Amino acid sequence: MSAVAKGMSDSDMRAFSELIAALPVAPVAGGGADADPVRMRRGAELAVRHRCASCHGSDYAGGAQVARIAGQREDYLRLVLKEFQSGARLGYTTAMNETLSGLSPDDLGDLAHFLARVR
Repeated sequence: MSAVAKGMSDSDMRAFSELIAALPVAPVAGGGADADPVRMRRGAELAVRHRCASCHGSDYAGGAQVARIAGQREDYLRLVLKEFQSGARLGYTTAMNETLSGLSPDDLGDLAHFLARVR
């Protein structure tokens, strides 16, 4: 996003952000009907253990410079979590990389499964 915004003026960024803010929230694919109760419990436990709410908020809606992770597509979340864990994706700090260190691929999948279905 930094590369895209680099050449934008303040008024361009303001107009772009207003456009994005006006877009409707996309529904979660499959709603919550396809939620696996075991994976949801494991994902919820991982979110608590790794303190996801401390940055993303108790409803995982994010805010300010922190992304909303609730209700995102599961495949997207799994990919982003893996990229943060490996260091292929960097945030403003190394907090995400450190937080995800040591989680197994199954853990990342369960966390993504849970977050994709959080309302």
